[in-house]
Amino acid sequence: MRRNLVFILIASFCVISVACHKASGTGPNPGYGPKSLFPLTAGDTWYFVDSAFTDSGVAEAWQDTMVATTASITDRQTGTIFLGLQDGQYGWFHGSYIAVDPSNNAVYEVDSPAFRPYTFFQTVAQDGAVGTGGIADSVCPLSSVQYGYANPVSVYGYSCYKNMEVIKDCHGVVLEQVVSYLSQGVGPVRLEDWLTDTTGGKNIFYEDYSQTLVAKTLK
Repeated sequence: MRRNLVFILIASFCVISVACHKASGTGPNPGYGPKSLFPLTAGDTWYFVDSAFTDSGVAEAWQDTMVATTASITDRQTGTIFLGLQDGQYGWFHGSYIAVDPSNNAVYEVDSPAFRPYTFFQTVAQDGAVGTGGIADSVCPLSSVQYGYANPVSVYGYSCYKNMEVIKDCHGVVLEQVVSYLSQGVGPVRLEDWLTDTTGGKNIFYEDYSQTLVAKTLK
């Protein structure tokens, strides 16, 4: 359910070379600070309500707690330190490691030490594409385009920046759309994963998963 086609796109061509260790302290990282796109002080805690859907409606919902830990991995190529997150089994960031760019305009993610970092989120000066990807050896290659939006929007009382990743097949059919909302000094406020049900030629576009912030305890 989590990161269905997005994960496939990333895993198909990414292998990370990292050194895994437990950090002795919080350490230097742009994720620390009151304006960070994704606060990363050890012990920072976010409380979410996660929901799973089918193309006919809500299937289930559950409470989800995410905690920033002291676990880290280091990208040997760049020296970037990624801090680990402890999320629920079905949380979007389950097993993820996060780093924030020194400019605070991008958030990088590693799904696990086995994969290469990628740009999870990026702010922009004007609306437009910020990255692309795909699977070259598929019978009908998938393509991925990530978009950034310049103007903040209000999401559940937070001023948020928005990114959207759109995944299409070789015929231009949208198979998945991932929408992320991050707020400075807060981090993730809402994530939405939309899928297209193509069974029986239905082509029904529906929300498959969402993760919504309901409370936080940040240091």
